[in-house]
Formats: sequence, structure tokens, C-alpha cells
Amino acid sequence: MPNSVQPIYFENAMGRILEHAAGYALVRYHAGKSELTELRALLTHLGHLLLRRNWQRILADMRVLEPLTSLEKILIVEEWYHGHIPRPERLCTAYVLADNALTRLSIYELQHEARKQHESSAFTSAEEAHAFLLQCSH
Repeated sequence: MPNSVQPIYFENAMGRILEHAAGYALVRYHAGKSELTELRALLTHLGHLLLRRNWQRILADMRVLEPLTSLEKILIVEEWYHGHIPRPERLCTAYVLADNALTRLSIYELQHEARKQHESSAFTSAEEAHAFLLQCSH
């Protein structure tokens, strides 16, 4: 993935959303704990960006993300995957795996839910994730 300057769309304690020139949202999660409201805000702004740009592709860089709590997992499934937070109906998501093994496990659980409606895959590098998104059929 080219190291180019990308406009920051939104940022809070949970992470940063950037607009990638290749036509996808790049979400870089921050290290450390954050509040549930910050996760909801991040997902809400992500949905708005995708709808505004008519994009369906997301690169979620989770390398430094802490393990997700049960409430965070519930919020992601019920509000994001079930469409309560406005977003495109179909998504193509590339995950850059977290360094933390417990975080990877919680992401794998979420990917199982995501794959019911969306195309997604996990990678060890941002370059691999970027290449996947460029080939994504959405």
C-alpha cells in the first residue's frame, strides 16, 4: 500500500478513519482502552463516509487494537452488521490482524458474523489487505 498522505475523515480515542485514494475507508484503530460511545461514534462516521462516497470497501488496521469486550462485540454485531448504524448494505472488508492473540480471536468471532452478509478476509500486512480490496467485487 503506497505511503501517501490521506485525508483524515474522523478521529477519536478508538481510532482514525482516513479516505484512501484507491476508493476505500482506512480505519486505523488506536492502542489502549476506549469507551463504548467512542466505538459507536467511529462506526457511525465510517458508515457516513461510505454512504457519502458510495464506497463499500474498508481496510481495518487492527494491529494495535486491545481485545474487544463483550459489549463491544455485541455493539458491532447488533448495530453495525445488522444495519442499525446507516451504511452500505454490502461491504468488502480487509482486516490487518492484531498483534495481540486475544484480539485476533475476538476478531475471528466477528468475521464469522460478517461473512454471513459481507465479503471479508484477514491479512498480516496492510499491503496484502490493500491488494485484496483492489480485487474486491463490490
